[in-house]
Amino acid sequence: MKKVFLFIFSLISFTFAQSYCAGDQISIADQNTNFEVCYASGDYQVGDNWSFSDYNGDLNGGDYFITFVDMAATW
Repeated sequence: MKKVFLFIFSLISFTFAQSYCAGDQISIADQNTNFEVCYASGDYQVGDNWSFSDYNGDLNGGDYFITFVDMAATW
């Protein structure tokens, strides 16, 4: 029974998971998702909110940036 549950859970997870590859365009809904800053850097302080639309020139008035998101962790 446990294996069946795990299989069904995995199937549902992979079916509804969304991922982007290099060169893909991020949807407007995903660009407007707010994230909280957990490490102060540049113009952001801890607790500030940011979104990918902050870096999209079509949405922020013409300032284009290349965004690299490093998803690595040290733990």
